[in-house]
Amino acid sequence: MKKIYTYLMILTMSVLVISCNSEWDEEQYEQYISFKAPVGDKGVTDIYVRYKQGGEATYRLPMIVSGSLPNGKDRTVHIAVDTDTLDILNAARFGREDLYYVALESNRYAFPSTVDIPAGTFSTLLDITFNLDNIDLFKKWVLPLSIADDPSYNYEGHPRKNYAKALLRVLPFNDYSGTYSTTAMQVYIKNRDGSIDKSEAIPTTTRTAYVVDENTVFFYAGAMDEDLIDRDKYKIKFHFEPDGEKLVKITSDNDKIKLNQLKETSYTIAEVPDVTRPYLLHRYVTFSVDYEFVDYTSANEEIPYYVTGVLTLERNINTQIPDEDQAIEW
Repeated sequence: MKKIYTYLMILTMSVLVISCNSEWDEEQYEQYISFKAPVGDKGVTDIYVRYKQGGEATYRLPMIVSGSLPNGKDRTVHIAVDTDTLDILNAARFGREDLYYVALESNRYAFPSTVDIPAGTFSTLLDITFNLDNIDLFKKWVLPLSIADDPSYNYEGHPRKNYAKALLRVLPFNDYSGTYSTTAMQVYIKNRDGSIDKSEAIPTTTRTAYVVDENTVFFYAGAMDEDLIDRDKYKIKFHFEPDGEKLVKITSDNDKIKLNQLKETSYTIAEVPDVTRPYLLHRYVTFSVDYEFVDYTSANEEIPYYVTGVLTLERNINTQIPDEDQAIEW
């Protein structure tokens, strides 16, 4: 009897295994098309593009075929600009129009209207070419893309929210842009006699530098809020001279803030290999500031400020990755 039970168990297991194997011969999921564009906490996907004065830069956006089996046929996927989704995001997320994401101007990008995904492959890349000359990053530029669906197409965009859409927040970068540590920088409101109370410093931990050109960035002055309605009036440009004494010169296009650089300053760049991960390079840009300006929009009279201290940008670079925008740990 024991032998009979044993044979029956073996037979049952064999049937189950054969059944399972047969299941894996068939597609377990739908083979939908989607972008690989994970959404961040601000509702968009940040992409970083090297700023090139007078030139173009290319970003390669991954596209994926879902499913448990290899893509079974050649597919031609249609890509479209989708401003409707951007409008919905803005209305849901912001209470002020000056904070809205803005659709990137059509003369600043180009991409093919279709992308081919050959049979047997799971993914491909959509090449997007950007021309970002003289772009003003006071505005939050987004390129909104969507996988177009039509009954005549031989594919279907992924039905899950965000998978068939990509809201690409375009962030040009140069060697000096990014988020600086400002724990060693102090911002003071000046007294009527021009003095300052050092115990009354306005605390800041970080400030963001946005690209102006290949060697210039802008900060919002002092501790001015980046969501301030009049923030564009308080942009201060920092130009990093690439040669010679490596001076940092600051200017403003708005004379009303009465910007005054009190001391000449220079910057340093240090590159330090990581102690435990030799492929990782830490790149530090450090410079000091010493300037004054006035806030002329938020009160009945001007509020004078004095800003002094040191700013440091740390950029971690994986030297094993050839594509610069992917190698930097943003």
